[in-house]
Amino acid sequence: MAPTLAHNPIPWDIPDAVEDVPHPLDGHEAHDRLRLRMHDGRVLEGAYSPAGRQHFLHRTGHGLPLIGQVDGPLQASEIAAVEVLMTRAQVKEQARELLHGPRVPGREPVTRDDFEARLQTIARAVAAVPEAEWQMQMRLRRQFDACAERIALTPGKRAWVLAEAKWARHSNMAPTMDELWVEPVASPSCFARPRQHDFDPDPVVRRKRVSPPLQVRMDPYSIPNMLAALMAHGLKARITRLGDPPYERGHIQVEMPIKGRTRFVLIGERQGSVMTWRDVWDGNDSKAGLQRLRRSRSTDAYRAMQDAMRHGRPTMQGDLFA
Repeated sequence: MAPTLAHNPIPWDIPDAVEDVPHPLDGHEAHDRLRLRMHDGRVLEGAYSPAGRQHFLHRTGHGLPLIGQVDGPLQASEIAAVEVLMTRAQVKEQARELLHGPRVPGREPVTRDDFEARLQTIARAVAAVPEAEWQMQMRLRRQFDACAERIALTPGKRAWVLAEAKWARHSNMAPTMDELWVEPVASPSCFARPRQHDFDPDPVVRRKRVSPPLQVRMDPYSIPNMLAALMAHGLKARITRLGDPPYERGHIQVEMPIKGRTRFVLIGERQGSVMTWRDVWDGNDSKAGLQRLRRSRSTDAYRAMQDAMRHGRPTMQGDLFA
């Protein structure tokens, strides 16, 4: 006989689902440092790590593997008490201090002047630390770089700010490039004075092009006009080094169409109101190098380079670099 409802009563008083029991670790953030007292008497300390609605503890220290040990998943019935040793924010701040050292006093920068002043303050702190305390120097330098990265300040301009702060410890005079650098000219990617708008938090303002003075734009022998004259002759040329200010002196590298290292460096310097240029062979004095020099001087490219040096750029536009 088939069973009936009377013979198999349905337990209507049983709930459809078991209610969730709160877990002692609910509400804690990942990377919180916790101390757990277990019902079996163990005491576990480590970084809390939730995963897939389950709870784990990453422990490190004496007697554990180098990469640590993960305990879990931890059940609510196993845990007798939970103690927060450090919150996630405190752990992050401790890691930041270990990496960057104590924060150099001063408010957080907001404006262009704030960023310039903040970087100069940290640079002076770096310069004040003795060379023997290189670890502290590294931590302060990381603070400096973290601030400079917020405005995308280039490495060459960071180097200027740091060197200028070191110079200020023994002189009240404004330094020149050859006092901060090994030469009066340098590659802009390695060393250059920051412009005022380089400290602006607005990237559009930072990328704004600043034109040189009118007399530089109208001088047929100025550095930008000399570069334009060389390129107008079909030469492969580029500016490699600049002085401070950048239109007073500079180097332009010119490649010759000969196999091997065959190039000249045009050295320009302003003497009063006149920009003068001279060429220097950028090769070695070996037999092969001198042979390449002779071959280079017999090319049309070399004659075109000499013509550009003699005449500069014959026609200029006053607003060309505006």
